[in-house]
Amino acid sequence: MGDRKMPSIVLKITGHYVSPPTPEYIQRLAETLDALAERGYRVAIVAGGGETARNYIATLRKHGAPEGLLDEIGIEAARLNALLLAYALLPRTYPKVPHNTRELLQAWTTGLVPVMGGFQPGQSTNAVSLLVAEAVGSDLVVNLSRVNGVYTGDPKKDPKAKKLDTISLSELRVILASQEVKAGTYQLLDRLAMDIAERSKIRIAFVHGSDPYNAVKVIDGEKIGTMVYP
Repeated sequence: MGDRKMPSIVLKITGHYVSPPTPEYIQRLAETLDALAERGYRVAIVAGGGETARNYIATLRKHGAPEGLLDEIGIEAARLNALLLAYALLPRTYPKVPHNTRELLQAWTTGLVPVMGGFQPGQSTNAVSLLVAEAVGSDLVVNLSRVNGVYTGDPKKDPKAKKLDTISLSELRVILASQEVKAGTYQLLDRLAMDIAERSKIRIAFVHGSDPYNAVKVIDGEKIGTMVYP
């Protein structure tokens, strides 16, 4: 199962930064992986589906496809994004996208960085990132998102919303209580992801993902984004 004595970290990358991909972003991600390795960390990556997933889901929804099938096509889009990263980041990465925790653990034994997309219908890739952290014994997920942290409200709608440096999982549940759970609409963190974080005491750092090197800054103790404590 790999060396569990080494600290490990899971990077959850929103699909926005992978779909469509840019060579510059992937190069910066490569630098991030190298910097984390230099600091003694093993890494696993989970990629979201991005615009490809949302466009496919929106089209199928208009044609009346059930939510489970919409989840399926979102999973495939995320897996395609993961395969892109796995190939682009060779030889650091495992050259096959694990589809479940068993395949993840097989990849983990090689010492390479596994890159995942979705696992199964009803799970967001945020939930997958927590399952991955649980499986490899990591107590930290760095969520490279499109926002620079967690706010007291939606900053786009509430000018008084304030960014939080830290927040407990129970407090985050209150803030996110009204979010949608349909395919393609999973927001900051869904209930399943929070349940997994709670049961395995996994911290989640939300930082702006436009620069994946922000994950290294979290490891180095810089005060960026928001840290969610279980």
